[in-house]
Amino acid sequence: MLLIGKVVNQYNAKAQAEGHMTAREAQLDALLSASVAPQALFAPDGRLLVVNRAFAVAFGHLPDEIEGLRLEEAGATPAVAAHVEAQIRRAAATGGTATIEGVPAGMALTLTPVRDADGLVHSMAAIAVPAAGTDASSSREALLRELEAARAEAERAREEAVRARKAAGKFLSTANHDLRQPFQAMQLFHHLLMMKLTDPAARDLGEKLEMAIMGSDALLRTLVEVSRLEAGLVEAATENFAVEDSLRRMREEFAPEAKAKLLRLSIRKADAQVHSDPVLLERLLRPLISNALRYTDRGGVVVGVRRRGVGLRVEVWDSGIGIPESDVEAAFEDFRQLDNPNRDRKQGLGLGLSIVRRLADLLGHQVTLRSRPGRGTVVVVDLPPARDERQDAVQRAEPSLASL
Repeated sequence: MLLIGKVVNQYNAKAQAEGHMTAREAQLDALLSASVAPQALFAPDGRLLVVNRAFAVAFGHLPDEIEGLRLEEAGATPAVAAHVEAQIRRAAATGGTATIEGVPAGMALTLTPVRDADGLVHSMAAIAVPAAGTDASSSREALLRELEAARAEAERAREEAVRARKAAGKFLSTANHDLRQPFQAMQLFHHLLMMKLTDPAARDLGEKLEMAIMGSDALLRTLVEVSRLEAGLVEAATENFAVEDSLRRMREEFAPEAKAKLLRLSIRKADAQVHSDPVLLERLLRPLISNALRYTDRGGVVVGVRRRGVGLRVEVWDSGIGIPESDVEAAFEDFRQLDNPNRDRKQGLGLGLSIVRRLADLLGHQVTLRSRPGRGTVVVVDLPPARDERQDAVQRAEPSLASL
């Protein structure tokens, strides 16, 4: 059990820091999947964060069908679920272990706290073993058969995913190149045409044509970006860097737009180091600031960095039109523009926040949005602090999970 707690701790720290699948994470997944003992990681509120196949099978499900659910939703009786959640809360509060008989049926579930770098309990690791007096051998054989079938199924799925990713990458690369060429030609021809037009009415039509070409080109580029993120073709290259470098570029980029709208734009200086991908982080912040300026007519936009525990958070505040609470989740959906029912392309494409969501998932950064209609909106991006390079070197020198 101590080994499971150590492994989960290492997994959480690395996954939060890197935000994408690593060799170490893949090894952890293989380790848990190969275990015939039902294992799970519970949140302090009793939700199932991650389970191995043995745990899911014990409740009649596959892992992805019950992850994120409570035990009662996964199939446990209300009384059993309430008892387990009470034991999780007690163990989390005391920092001790707890053993629960009969969960899953015929087994005993042992709970062990999982602590973060500061020693605080952030989840509970659970492992089940056959209860005393049960026929453990038959249970083991049944689980082994289930797991062997699961491993074969997972291997087929992985191979298919690799083939699909390669095909998607080739298609998107070709589409991006071949479809962009006509737009570049149209822009050139439009420029030559405008040089020959002198009639005001004709020039007005020419300017509208330019807007249509630019809008279509922007839509194509955005769709390709969304597709690459969705297909998993974008990889994060995380490193330590000064967040002020990104903020300085944001100041230079958005100052003219704010000035044109007579808005105050304050992107405050920040003396802080973070661990992220600097290019992808800017791609994440750009739509947030752009939206804040687009939907603000009076007042201004403030961007600042605050310390939050050991990490940092970038906050984008505006005094704009705001979003009703019931529409906050919908704001992150594709092609959703809550105040643009006529789909006016001058107001954007409705993909900015959906790209933010995908980039945040890729980087492992949490993004939250709060808003009040008529008062404004704040979007918060939580960032991990810079990592100790000496500690990273020690971790790279550690044996792989497969050898533990």
